[in-house]
Amino acid sequence: MTTTADQTTTATDGRESLPILRNAFFWPFLVFSVACFVPLYLFSSSTRTAFAFELGSPLSAATIGAGYAAAVVMFALTLRERRWADARATLVAPVVLLGSTLVITLAHTGELRLDGGPAWAVVFGWGWLAAHLAALPLALLVWSRQRAATGGEAPVRAPMGPDVSVPTAVMGLVLVGLAIAMWVAPGPMGRHWAWQLNTLDAQLLGAWLFTFGAGAFHAVWERDVRRITAGFFTDMTLSLLSLVALARYADDVRWGSWLTWVYLVVLAGLLIAGLTGRFLALPAALAAGRGESRH
Repeated sequence: MTTTADQTTTATDGRESLPILRNAFFWPFLVFSVACFVPLYLFSSSTRTAFAFELGSPLSAATIGAGYAAAVVMFALTLRERRWADARATLVAPVVLLGSTLVITLAHTGELRLDGGPAWAVVFGWGWLAAHLAALPLALLVWSRQRAATGGEAPVRAPMGPDVSVPTAVMGLVLVGLAIAMWVAPGPMGRHWAWQLNTLDAQLLGAWLFTFGAGAFHAVWERDVRRITAGFFTDMTLSLLSLVALARYADDVRWGSWLTWVYLVVLAGLLIAGLTGRFLALPAALAAGRGESRH
């Protein structure tokens, strides 16, 4: 029989207590991310007939598709977590992404496939709009109910040291800075970016950059390396698939542009952050946390 003391421990250690509600958010958006990844990354040249928007170039489509592949990894790993404290970081990123892409969608409604054109693209257009409209209310419901159910803040198990928090914050600043530039000046950025971008491509790419930047800041705020384990694999997935996309469409890349090399440094930074975070920082932080708990 579970005692009151046991229930209190379960609440304060951040254990998952509303899996059905949590899964009601993560499973639909995992499926949505898979549905976006397939046409964008695997059929990058076919967005005119197979996606909610027609993107300006296959490389843009593949890069954004890499983001959705990273989201699939993030959601899949989060669904395995038992503690709300270890899952909640994953709630922030999709809300930021879907919120920003909703604004972009509303600014480009004339390009969204809601009627006319290929039937699959129209279906995708309505699905895209529905997912974006539902995301924020559902996320707020999950957050508020989970917060009420789990009670107080869970203890930090793997404290984040400055060797992780400082580079993470710097990466966040770079990503957010690039995102703002994409949003504020999509024309100039499109002319000087690693490949040619139209306004829609630039703004959607900016949404992904902003999401990963916001995710970096949220990781620093959490102060617990264990809670961002899914983020390490997400960073690695985005970096590797984006590099593959560059190789696939190497003829479209402006190798002489300085922004190309900024982009490559960002991708390398994400890969290094994911690898070192998962295989060096996480074990060390967990060991430090166990050591502190014994004192």
